[in-house]
Amino acid sequence: MKRTLIITAIFLPLLLQGQNDIQLSQQFLSRVNYNPAATGASNYVNAFLIARQQWIGFREAPSTQVLNAHSYFNQINSGMGLSVTNDRVGAAESSINAKFAYAYYLHFEESYLAFGLGAGILYKNVDVNKLRPESGRPESDPTLNAYINDRSNKVNPDFDFGVEFNMVNVQVGASVTHLHKSPLKIKNFESGRHFYLYGKYTYQIDENWKIAPSLIGQLSAWPIMQIDVNALATYKERFWFGLSFRSSESVIAESVVGILGLYVTDFLGLGYSYDFNPGPLKKYSSGSHEISLRVRISKGDDGGGKTPRFFE
Repeated sequence: MKRTLIITAIFLPLLLQGQNDIQLSQQFLSRVNYNPAATGASNYVNAFLIARQQWIGFREAPSTQVLNAHSYFNQINSGMGLSVTNDRVGAAESSINAKFAYAYYLHFEESYLAFGLGAGILYKNVDVNKLRPESGRPESDPTLNAYINDRSNKVNPDFDFGVEFNMVNVQVGASVTHLHKSPLKIKNFESGRHFYLYGKYTYQIDENWKIAPSLIGQLSAWPIMQIDVNALATYKERFWFGLSFRSSESVIAESVVGILGLYVTDFLGLGYSYDFNPGPLKKYSSGSHEISLRVRISKGDDGGGKTPRFFE
């Protein structure tokens, strides 16, 4: 019963205030989801599959699956791709977000600047029966009843915009998701505007080792600030491992994350991350797990060194 009360306290504000963007620990593999300007930032055809199970130990805890694929087209200086996200937020709410992403590249001698636009749909479904209180919260509560009496599902258009700058060792990006929605007025079945700002520096230690510290900041519409601080080491472009620390406006130390990954072949990579929750949740949850599958396919003569792309 205590776990049920805790999980209800966590998810009910999410439902009543609008949907937040998905949370991933391996964000470095999936920038396309929150910045369309990263579309095509590689000499390969890239496909990613990420599955996350959050807060193991809670019944019907959040679960997220992400599939995206994108590539760069040298003839038109552009990247194009598709992204599909399936997200379950607790027992009552689920959503599917499908988008087409496009990025246009301006190339310089040792760098490039990309502008991206994402367009698609957001389908959101709420099982209103699971929002009806068994006890403790009166049926006359106007805030809860407003949600219960609303439609159980809805499809909305969805748009993102972003920019990203890359040079050999530096990556900086900024983006806005759910661009068409007001950052303050969020209705049921809608997602409020989210803002992202991130940066990464890659340091070449020697011919085998690289280390890449990075910082990702996210501001959502309520507002809630979330910051991810990461450090990722790569060995021979084949094996990677690192640590990440996540904090938010409400929780200083929300998660400490360990990350491991391996390219089984030149074209197939596997990744895993584990989130440890040092706060009150550690009494009830054994953490969160996330696995990723990455496929990168060489484009032969169309790829190679024709475009200045780095570390993808």
